[in-house]
Amino acid sequence: MILYATLGRRHRGAALTAGLIFTLWFTWFLVTWLGMSDSYPDPWCPNNVPPWWPSFLPA
Repeated sequence: MILYATLGRRHRGAALTAGLIFTLWFTWFLVTWLGMSDSYPDPWCPNNVPPWWPSFLPA
């Protein structure tokens, strides 16, 4: 409603884009916040990188 009232009346595409960006950011925030374990960093993963993680991908 806020995006439609501020952006949607003149620029419907801007309101949809802003809504999509906010939704993706909020989803990412919730997944990382709720997915963070209480035992971070994990003692079983040195430098917080699992042993099976490929070395050519940055961690």
